[in-house]
Amino acid sequence: MIIDFHTHIFGPDVRDRRDDYARRDPAFAEMYSDPKAKIATADDLLASMDAAGVDVCVALGFAWRDDDDVSRHNDYLLEAAARSKGRFVPFTTVNMASAAAESEIARCVAAGARGLGELRPDSQGWDLNGGEGERLAAGAREHGLILLVHVTEEGG
Repeated sequence: MIIDFHTHIFGPDVRDRRDDYARRDPAFAEMYSDPKAKIATADDLLASMDAAGVDVCVALGFAWRDDDDVSRHNDYLLEAAARSKGRFVPFTTVNMASAAAESEIARCVAAGARGLGELRPDSQGWDLNGGEGERLAAGAREHGLILLVHVTEEGG
């Protein structure tokens, strides 16, 4: 079995309105404002998996700053995973700087999330080594989740 552990998918709305999302989120702008930067949907990823002989992938969320963007993307990941017949393992995202973080984790777990990621504390405005990081670890332990945190250079 071939598993790709680090993939990203976005809803068609994000792909089609890339400039709007780039204006709202500096980290998204840094990585995806260039029209040549590929934004893959769930269907794109499934086609790529089939072509490459990949059986399963971990579909990661994006580290949005805005709660609505976080929830919208999580919904897309969870729905795509439910439709994928077991080929996508959904890792949803959360912004630990948000008061809604713990409830978003619980909501996503109830809908099938298996992990949290990809999280980017620096671009989301929270401290991995502070209280937010402790809350994140506690939520992951409570729900038996894997964490995937981007902790290297700021640019991607």
